[in-house]
Formats: sequence, structure tokens, C-alpha cells
Amino acid sequence: MSLVAIVALVLALGVASRVLADRLRIPSVLFLIFAGVVIGPEVLGFVSRETFGGGLSAVVGVSVAIILFEGGYHLHLDKLRESPTALTRLVTIGAVVTWLGTAAAVVVFLETSLEVGLLVGALLIATGPTVIGPILQVVTVRDHVAAVLEGEGVINDITAAILVVVVFEVLVAGNGTPAALVGDFAMRLFVGLAFGALVAGLVWLVLDRARSRPCAAPLHARLVVLAGVIVAYAGAETIASETGIAAAATAGFVLGNVDLPYHEDVIDFLDDLSVVVLSFIFVALAALIDFADIRAVGLAGLAIVVAVTLVLRPAVIYLSTTNARFTHNERLFLSAVGPRGIIPASVATLFAVELQALGRPQEAQLLAGTVFLIIFTTVVLQAGLARQIADYLEVSPMRTIIIGGGRVGLSLAERLEQDGENVLLIDLDPDAVEKARKRGLRAIEGDGTDADILEQAGADDAKTVIATTPDDDVNLLVCQLAKTTYDVESVAS
Repeated sequence: MSLVAIVALVLALGVASRVLADRLRIPSVLFLIFAGVVIGPEVLGFVSRETFGGGLSAVVGVSVAIILFEGGYHLHLDKLRESPTALTRLVTIGAVVTWLGTAAAVVVFLETSLEVGLLVGALLIATGPTVIGPILQVVTVRDHVAAVLEGEGVINDITAAILVVVVFEVLVAGNGTPAALVGDFAMRLFVGLAFGALVAGLVWLVLDRARSRPCAAPLHARLVVLAGVIVAYAGAETIASETGIAAAATAGFVLGNVDLPYHEDVIDFLDDLSVVVLSFIFVALAALIDFADIRAVGLAGLAIVVAVTLVLRPAVIYLSTTNARFTHNERLFLSAVGPRGIIPASVATLFAVELQALGRPQEAQLLAGTVFLIIFTTVVLQAGLARQIADYLEVSPMRTIIIGGGRVGLSLAERLEQDGENVLLIDLDPDAVEKARKRGLRAIEGDGTDADILEQAGADDAKTVIATTPDDDVNLLVCQLAKTTYDVESVAS
């Protein structure tokens, strides 16, 4: 088949996988990885490592940058405030425990060197929006649970992408001392964050000062944002390798938290674009899975899978989510859902080649086999069964919206939250909103009689809307709006 025909086939399979996943309410990554395996050398043989030549790594890099930019764009500060302590622990202590614990499992079960163990461990820190996003599209969880999963996905992708390069250069290739590892990691992280923030500032400045015709302005906004993603990624990579991921994610995060012109148009564009690139790279990389590498790790590889998924992941979650807001079942859900995504898949292929170049082919095979086995297993079991796991653990409550953050509304919100309900409180008074947030509640500032505010609060998917303001007329209006406009099942005042 010609390269054009293969690209068309990959895209067609990707889109078909997404449509099928939406109909069956199963995360699309499950169908994407199976589609890739089918057209790969293990089944039909349409795609091999030689198909895309040397250009695949560049295409994957830009695609991952777009996906992480979109993930960062949706990662709003108020979302991060849902569970700041849990998220901070998960991306710091949790990342270190995952790294070192995975490295120990690799060294013990595969009897390989500590350097290779640390390299594999660094790769498998990442979960990423490529697998978490599709899960949250079909599984509804309370906001603080979703915030932890989304935040972990974006931040740990950055951590893993930089750490694996530093570990390889310092410990495997021997281009530096172990003491330089921390400094090199910090330098690359700073480059990525700083360059991403700089590009975000320039994009915002261009869009804010632009004088485009009204009919063309939304298109120009989309094009400027797309150019910003590519410039952030390519510019940071030019300065230091594997910093482009951090730059793209940072640019997305900054732009998602400022008053960006044509915000809704940009969101729609990013969502559509990410679906296309996610479909392409997941199918393409899945097609490159070499099952000979996976078979080479044998039972030792399965032991590592058990250690990573059934020992390390639960330990990291229970260390991170110690506050009372997370129910026991939510902790179990977070423990059971930690699939690995594109970053380990794309970077593992690169460093397997690097290890072969260093004359260590056996270690290259062990690295590729272990990483792809864990990706394949976690995508199939954890991502593929995420909705069933959520239903079994009963962690998918529909949203309850409370209008009015006074004494009654606040007490009711706390009681419902303790019962495991997915509660959102709305109040015009910023002090009331801040008070609710300090008590660990999800709250937004706004007028509960405003249709835009209710839409922002997710009234379309709400089970209950309760009005508790001191004004009976306002309460009546809220209930009427919720019932007639959003068809909420239950309203009360």
C-alpha cells in the first residue's frame, strides 16, 4: 500500500473507533489500540516500522503537543483547587514512588541493570490526557476525582518526558554524573515551562490586539492558537530535547486560564483537532507493537504488570488521597484506573533504538517489551473497563446544583457531599463562594438565574437543582428555568 493509502486507512480506523466508542460508551483508546494491532505486522501487515520512515517521531511529537496543549487548556485553576493536596502529592511523592517502585520491580523480575530499571520506571510515570480524556468522556465522576485524574495526566506526562531523557543521558549513556540528574531535570523543566509561558503571552497579545474583520476573527484565532502550539513545541525542542511537551502543556494551561478572545471557538477547534491526531497516533503506534518483544519478557513481564497496577498504583493513591473528601470507593476507582498512554509508547521506541546503538540489544528488547506490555494491559483492562468499574463502585453520581451559599445552602451541600453526591454550589457573593471552597466544596461565583451560569455548571446533566436563596422569587425563577430549559429531573426550593 502507498503511504497516502495507509494514512487514510489509519485516519478512517481512528474516526470509526471514536464513533463506535461513543455509541457503546467505552473509551475510544480501547478500539484505537486494537485497530492498530490489526493493521500492524502481527495481523494484516499493512503497517511496519519502515512504513513512515524517519518522519513518524516528528509527527507523533507534534500530535502529542497538540493533545497536551488541549489538556492544559481545559485544566482550569478552579479545577485544580478541587483537591490541591491530593494532586500535589500524586505528581510529586506519587511520581517518585511510581518511578523507583517500577524500577525495583524491573530489576528484580527481569534481572537487568539498575539504569534500565530507572529508565523503564521513568517512562511509566505517565498516564496522560490521551487515555484519561476518553475515559472521562464516558465515565462521570465527582469533580475532585476528575480533577486529580486530569491534573495527574498532564503534569506527569511532562515529568516523564523530561525525566526519561535525563536518566538515559546521565545514567545509561554516561554523559554526566548522578549528581547532575537533578540539575539537568530542573533545567529542562524550566526551559519548557518558561518557553511555553512566553509563547502563550505572545498568542494572547496577538489575539487581544488583532483587528480582524468580525467574520474572519474566529478563524484567525484558531490559526494563531495552532501556530502557537507548534512554535511552543518546536522552539523548546530546539533549545533542549524533550522540553517541547512541557512547553505545549504550559502554553495551553496559561491560555486556558486567561480571558482569551474567541474562547469557545478555540475550544471547539482544539477538541476536534485532538480527536483527529489522537486517532492517528494511537493507531499508528499500536501498529508498531512488536509482540516478540512482549513475549520475550514472559512471566516476569506479567509480574511487573501486577506490581505496577495492583501494588504501586493503589499505594500511591492511598498516600495521596488522605483527606475525607475522597470516599473509599473513589480511592478504589483511582487505584484501578491508571492506564499508560502515548508518552511511554512513543519514547520507548526511541530509547530502544538508542540502547541498540549502544550495543545493548537485549536491554532494548526488555525495555520495549515491558513498556508495551503495561500499555496494552492497562489500556485493555483499566481504560476499557473504566465505566464498568465506576458503575460497580458506584462513583458516578449525577450532579446536584445548589443555588445560594448561605447557611442553609452550605449545610445542605456539605451533607450531600458527605453522602457521596456530586455537588456544585452557585452564589453571587464571592465571600460565600470562598467560604464554600475552604470547606472543600465545589463552588462558582455567578447568578443562578442566568442561563449561561447554569450551563457552565452542567445543568444539562444535573439530576437535581435546589434553590436556597433568601428571595422566594429568585428561587421560583431558578426552579422554572431548570425545569423548562434544562429538563432537570428534580427541582426544589
